[in-house]
Amino acid sequence: MNQNQMNRAEMLATTRTYLDANTAVWSAVPMINTMKNQLDEVILKISEHQEAQEASRIFLGSNKTALKKAVAEKADILNDVLAAYAGVEGDAALENKADRSYSDLYKLANQEFMTVIRETIKLLEDNVEAMADYGMSADQISDLKNSFDDFLAIHGQPRLYRVASSQATQALEDLFSQASELLSSRLDRIMKRFKNADPNFYRGYLSARVVVDN
Repeated sequence: MNQNQMNRAEMLATTRTYLDANTAVWSAVPMINTMKNQLDEVILKISEHQEAQEASRIFLGSNKTALKKAVAEKADILNDVLAAYAGVEGDAALENKADRSYSDLYKLANQEFMTVIRETIKLLEDNVEAMADYGMSADQISDLKNSFDDFLAIHGQPRLYRVASSQATQALEDLFSQASELLSSRLDRIMKRFKNADPNFYRGYLSARVVVDN
């Protein structure tokens, strides 16, 4: 990657990290979930095209602690929906399994954390259709899976959920153009809904979106 591409890669990573850190603000908006997942896929493809190991580490844009926090927060939000559904349905066993808060998850040792998150994802996927009326969507689960895959990768584990785009032939510049189109023409516009509703979050998003010249 040339310096310009590295600068843009850093912006993409910063934007993703900011969204992960503020999942609770936007996760209830289905279209943002969809676009966040698309952004994750473009970032993954760009990462696959990088040749230098050090560049890949920089591009990931999150350390293990930050990624674990992001996964724990997203799992906590979706567990709340799962617990609400189980409670209404009178499924005490499922409600008990869903009774895992952010702190419960985050304090787990990494190996146990990975096991529990895998179990949580399976429970969510098994019940996603039934939870549609509770605000659950497949895109929300995909966002959790994407972040968990990033955690696995930085922990030295193989990705479980994202299929590597080995057949992708797009050049890096094409991928950066795709990311720019996704952000400028779509996600930026939807984020304007927070301009008055949550100005602090919106300002933070705009700040994350700035490409810093190094």
